[in-house]
Amino acid sequence: MAKKNTITHAQKAFKHQFDAMVPLILSEWPQLIEDNLLATKGDLELAVDYISDEMDYTKTRIRRHLNELANLLEVDPPAASNASSKAASNGITSALKSTVVEATGPLGVDKSSIDNLLDDLESRTENLIQELKAEMLPELEKRARSNLGQSLLIALGIGFVLGLILGGKRG
Repeated sequence: MAKKNTITHAQKAFKHQFDAMVPLILSEWPQLIEDNLLATKGDLELAVDYISDEMDYTKTRIRRHLNELANLLEVDPPAASNASSKAASNGITSALKSTVVEATGPLGVDKSSIDNLLDDLESRTENLIQELKAEMLPELEKRARSNLGQSLLIALGIGFVLGLILGGKRG
């Protein structure tokens, strides 16, 4: 139930600030036709659908971009704006942020968990490289030195096969 109220709030806030956002939207996406954008009449979902259809972007990406544009309105309000327009701007910003969070929430991915996972993978890789250098590399070097002829023939064979594969055809 709360999700529906949040979306309704975002739609109301977008509709209230729509006239101020139209120039920003058109400056971001000059390919859009102003009359078609105005035909959405400030309906957030219709505007998102129109922009995503025209620009071939996902609706989530469009919502995020509209959130950034709403932040621009909040940071740089026109000189003639009053307290109610600031409140509406804050409302659209918070509503769009919550909509973006809801849209990306099901992914269940947290930035800190990704960092932890990458750190874990990095430490495991370092351990494997150290183990390879400590245990396997000396044994492989000893085998290569004891069977020098065989090692050279294997290296030549691998080089020949790679040359055929990567060299391609001659003129």
